[in-house]
Amino acid sequence: MSLLFYAVCIIGAVLGGLVLLVLYSLLVMAQRGDACLEQLEMEMFNNQQAAPPPNTSEKPENLRVPATSDLYHGGTV
Repeated sequence: MSLLFYAVCIIGAVLGGLVLLVLYSLLVMAQRGDACLEQLEMEMFNNQQAAPPPNTSEKPENLRVPATSDLYHGGTV
């Protein structure tokens, strides 16, 4: 067998190993991303449960807003 055959086999093995390494790295990063996303969702869920209930106090019925004419004339009609 020639030296060219051995060179092609070595280069093929190296490139194949690199492809497997990249695929493995992508798989590990995806798993870590999923774990971090789940942890973030759980923290947000726990924060929502710990938050005080919204304020449901009654608002005054008289919410008078001055008209534009009142604003230009100093509030007197």
